[in-house]
Amino acid sequence: MLSLLKCKCLIGYLWTSAIIAGLLTIIFFTFIDPINVAKLLELDRDGAMFEVKVYASIFTFIWFTLNASTYLSHYFGQLLRLLEQEEQQKIDRESKSVSDTHLEAG
Repeated sequence: MLSLLKCKCLIGYLWTSAIIAGLLTIIFFTFIDPINVAKLLELDRDGAMFEVKVYASIFTFIWFTLNASTYLSHYFGQLLRLLEQEEQQKIDRESKSVSDTHLEAG
């Protein structure tokens, strides 16, 4: 079960990524108008609802992309730390066995 601190961190992360996704969506739609793209592609559109659906879907796509990217970065960072710890433990065991052998022979 998630502790209170982990829940706060998760909510804080999701909130900040939503803000960044909102800013990226605004920047994206500064240059691209969904109505012009729909006209170009000859898509059926029903006025304002079409624009709202496009804005919401692009925002959601950007938000999930940011979340996936950050999660994968965190996951591979933890994996790297685990591999480094295992390598250090292996080196410690080898050095301990060499020093134990050296003490017994001496």
